Amino acid sequence: MEEILQQLLAGQNQLFEGQKQLFEGQKQIFAKLGTIDNRLDKVEGRLDKLEERLDVVEGKLDESIKVTMGLRHWHEEIGAQIHGLGHNLAELTGKVNQINEKVDSLERTVTRINANMYSMAGDMTFLLRKTGEHGEAIMHLSRAK
Repeated sequence: MEEILQQLLAGQNQLFEGQKQLFEGQKQIFAKLGTIDNRLDKVEGRLDKLEERLDVVEGKLDESIKVTMGLRHWHEEIGAQIHGLGHNLAELTGKVNQINEKVDSLERTVTRINANMYSMAGDMTFLLRKTGEHGEAIMHLSRAK
């Protein structure tokens, strides 16, 4: 019986040693869990900072999108204005061509008028000379009577 008691005592000692080892393991696990908790807290802090930075980036992206859309609208408006200017330029070109045609017509008319004036001046000179000759002839005839 003593031997059985000794065996029981030895078994119980082994159980106590096993429990000590389990407690030591449990302490190590708790220590590691504390370390893991600390590391998780740090990771959460970093994630919070990343979220803040992401919010800033998102705000800037929204602003960039608005600016880009504004520039796109402005570009389309400029294109429409350029198209309108092209149309206006075509109208002005047509009117300038019409004015050029009228000026050319007026130049031809002025040239004809100048030619007629020179012709009339020659005719007037001839008529004046003949009037003078006739006046002298009339005067000689009046004296002769």
